[in-house]
Amino acid sequence: MEKKRFTRKLWISFGIVIGGIAIAIGILMFFSGQISSEVDAIVSDRAMVRSKTDALADLAQLESGAPQAAQYQEAIDQLLPDQYGLVAFTQWLTQLGNKYGVTTNAAFQGSVTPSAGTTPGTAQFSFSAQGSPGALASFLDGMSAKSSGFLLTVTSFDVTGGGSNENMTGQGVLFFR
Repeated sequence: MEKKRFTRKLWISFGIVIGGIAIAIGILMFFSGQISSEVDAIVSDRAMVRSKTDALADLAQLESGAPQAAQYQEAIDQLLPDQYGLVAFTQWLTQLGNKYGVTTNAAFQGSVTPSAGTTPGTAQFSFSAQGSPGALASFLDGMSAKSSGFLLTVTSFDVTGGGSNENMTGQGVLFFR
């Protein structure tokens, strides 16, 4: 009887140990899944905080550059006339031609494209000039100089004639703010 009782207690003890181990494994698996999901949530939150911190740092850097940007804007405003400042372009081109000993004439062509945001507006123009080949070359160089008073690009030109006096006709685009 003692043996039977001992065996029975042994099986009960063994069952309790096995049951405890099974319960412990179940609890560990539940908590590890929950901990894993919480860790993922924390990592995601940290990544979001990091990206917002980076965006805030970029914004602070841009704001610190605002005074310098204002200086550049002032320089651009001096370089580019407003749309009403284009009225003086034909007179300016005539004066520039006189400076180089060239007779000039200019006229606006087509429509004016207004500025939009940071993109400057454009106005197409045509010009004619008469003078010596050297004077015409100097005139073109002076017309496209950065400090000329107007920002423009010559899109095409033709030179005809011969000898000491030649005729030049051309088209271009004038930029304004």
